[in-house]
Amino acid sequence: MSIESTFFAGEMGEPVFVDKNLPEVQEAMRAFGFNTFVSDMISLNRSVPDVRMDECKYWHYPEDLPTASVVIAFHNEGWSPLMRTVHSVLLRSPPQLLKEIIMVDDFSDKEHLKDRLDNYLKQFNGKVRLVRNTEREGLIRTRSIGAKEAAGDVVIFLDAHCEVNINWLPPLLAPIRQNRKVMTVPVIDGIDMNTWSYRRVYGSADRHFRGIFEWGLLYKETEISAQEAARRKHNSEPFRFLDIQSLFFALKLTLCMSPTHAGGLFAIEKNWFEELGYYDPGLQIWGGEQYELSFKAS
Repeated sequence: MSIESTFFAGEMGEPVFVDKNLPEVQEAMRAFGFNTFVSDMISLNRSVPDVRMDECKYWHYPEDLPTASVVIAFHNEGWSPLMRTVHSVLLRSPPQLLKEIIMVDDFSDKEHLKDRLDNYLKQFNGKVRLVRNTEREGLIRTRSIGAKEAAGDVVIFLDAHCEVNINWLPPLLAPIRQNRKVMTVPVIDGIDMNTWSYRRVYGSADRHFRGIFEWGLLYKETEISAQEAARRKHNSEPFRFLDIQSLFFALKLTLCMSPTHAGGLFAIEKNWFEELGYYDPGLQIWGGEQYELSFKAS
């Protein structure tokens, strides 16, 4: 592959194809679970396609939105996926709303996450903070550690290998400004683990899904009903989690109720999260935290 062919690799979320049998690709997959060999070819500030429905481009948000601390927990993450997450947040967040990014290292032992990371973050002049665990805590306790460090009004959790899209932040903050006990969850697109292509997961942008669960506590999603869709004034309105205390008022609302949320990416008011007791300290890895927090918040 020539230098010229990699110069604009992955821009606008386009896929980058290489031979999957290359030793470098095989090693990347073993070490990180996805193709960091391709990721390393792509700019940390790469462009992504605007996959929003047209309505979303014309919403006007209040000027006095709360500030946000973005918490990114990681352990032995690949360099370019991790730093592209950070760069995308810095690049696409209104500076007055982004209080800080808090990276919480859950006792990584990869060399690139030691002095190299410390030195790299100095360029951000304190906007990106690094907290290091002194022992392995697990993902969920590590998130709570980050939340307790947060100085912003709202804590937003992101996975360590994602990219935020255009105007991603105000829609998460506006409902919390209106009601501090609201949790907001973004529509989550997909990044291919091999080619690093950016794509919609749900097909058309105007299709909407809510979180549900099976009694075996497997998280699932189901498309909202035609009745729910017809009740909403605008197709781009946020969904609403089911609030038992407000159930009697539910018929007056135009938002879609959802009994649970995807656990990886969401926003919650910091003081409300503290009042809820953060995450249960007995939780370690992902898989049950969304139920615990959804049920407490209801």
